Parts: sequence; C-alpha cells; structure tokens
Amino acid sequence: MSGAKHIYLPHLENHLDELDKKQSIATYCGSGYRASIAASILQKHGFEKVINIPGSWIAWKNQNLPVEQSM
Repeated sequence: MSGAKHIYLPHLENHLDELDKKQSIATYCGSGYRASIAASILQKHGFEKVINIPGSWIAWKNQNLPVEQSM
C-alpha cells in the first residue's frame, strides 16, 4: 500500500509520532499475535481507525493486496 511504514513491534511506542491518528492503520505480522498487540498499543494511544488484518501477512498476500516495496 502506498505510504506504508514498517515499524517493528518493540519500537512502535517510540515511533507513534510518525503516524497520523486520522488515517486508517492496518496491523499484521506472520501469525497475528504481534499484530494484535500492535493494534492494542495504537488504540491505547488514541488511534481510532486500527484494523488488525484477519489471517495477517499470509492472508494479505494471498488476496494479492498491494505491498509497499522499499528501495
């Protein structure tokens, strides 16, 4: 997805200022466990449009959804 950011879960709270609370934010990981934790952290800090992707990263790729590639 255009403009996507990868933020490693242990660093999430240190990078909240890089995210827009008015935008939808999707969380996903390999299994869904860390994505759930990330979603909870975001909600705790006032992010209201948080989407935890069901099935996480594997499901996202299987649906051929867009992926931001780093240069």
